[in-house]
Amino acid sequence: MLKQALALVLCVSVVTSGCASAAGPRMAQAQAPGQPRTAAAPTGNTAALADYVQQLPAGSRIHVERAGGASVRGTLMKATRDTMVVQKNTRIPETPIDIPLSDITRVTLEGSSSTGRNIAIGVAVGVGATFGVLLLLAAAISD
Repeated sequence: MLKQALALVLCVSVVTSGCASAAGPRMAQAQAPGQPRTAAAPTGNTAALADYVQQLPAGSRIHVERAGGASVRGTLMKATRDTMVVQKNTRIPETPIDIPLSDITRVTLEGSSSTGRNIAIGVAVGVGATFGVLLLLAAAISD
């Protein structure tokens, strides 16, 4: 009975884990037949986008998708009601660029992922799994 309940809980958690992901599928824009394919126009409210960008703290790592299809990854320097200033992530430093909010379709915060942190998490998981197996072996041998 306990095994069946545990199996049911695990199945439900696996099936429902992706329901609220932010990176869901994008809906295609309808286009009239015979028209040349162009980049989608911004569908969001520019005022809402301006409010969102102004609430982001300076120094946030962001990904900006522009109406022309290009995207920029960088650090937010400053945001106003009409533009945002972004320092691009490049190997050779470049001057910050001004991007008008009317040209932006999407702004996404990028998570802080560092290689060292990911390695430390992997090591901790490995050590925990090793100790878990050793404890199970010790319990099996002692019986």
